[in-house]
Amino acid sequence: MTGTKIIGFAAVTALILGYGGMFATVAAAAMDLISRDVAVILALGLGLVGEGGLWVAAATLGWTLFARRKALLERLMGRKRPAEQELV
Repeated sequence: MTGTKIIGFAAVTALILGYGGMFATVAAAAMDLISRDVAVILALGLGLVGEGGLWVAAATLGWTLFARRKALLERLMGRKRPAEQELV
């Protein structure tokens, strides 16, 4: 597994934990287990973690799909990769 995919799956984990924690905080506030002031602060923090995970996961996993699809199209079209230039 490439480093990009590992970062992507770690970001998906942050997304799930962030948004899950946010919704659990809101539910705990609705059941009066924690005060609403504390719930708002916790939900904002966890929501930001979830949102950051969403953007990083979309960027990294989307990039790996793009690279794989580009390589497949190049093979199907019969294109060859440009020769690497020698460093002098």
